[in-house]
Amino acid sequence: MHSTDWSRLLTERQREVLSIVVENKVYRNRDSKISELAAQMGIAPAAVAKHLLEIEKEALLQVVVSPSEQGKRLYERLELEPRPEKRPISEVLDRQKVAILHFLRDHPDASANEIVEEMGLSEYTTVNSLRVLTAVQLVSKQRGPALRRGVPPYVYRTTAHGEDLAGRFPAEATA
Repeated sequence: MHSTDWSRLLTERQREVLSIVVENKVYRNRDSKISELAAQMGIAPAAVAKHLLEIEKEALLQVVVSPSEQGKRLYERLELEPRPEKRPISEVLDRQKVAILHFLRDHPDASANEIVEEMGLSEYTTVNSLRVLTAVQLVSKQRGPALRRGVPPYVYRTTAHGEDLAGRFPAEATA
């Protein structure tokens, strides 16, 4: 094998890594560190390690990976913050939300626009109330049937728990 045959087997980056490693060993009499090679070449340490392994496959260089002098690192165990206490549903319900529950009990599969039109509430109030009622699982939200082209609107219906609560609160209290 000619002296230039091995160099043809390596990429430009691999030759660069090999020349730096050999220069460090022969002229400076020291071993090369992957982090130093990466900093010197301006590439990621993982790329340097990959190039070294490829060079080792060609039997041009024996790579010995030794542990770093930093030693083991200690990490503090990650703990999640405790969940905030659940507020009772009675704190969430106000006059408008109870009125929407009554409306949905009488008109299942109503969209947010239907609720706005029928009840005379603002769109903002209706959407926020439906979001809260969905979050506390008093109302379920799903896509309605396709009426025309495009994405069908969401329709809302009370859950069993929502119907139970709507039955407990009189309709007159919401008017």
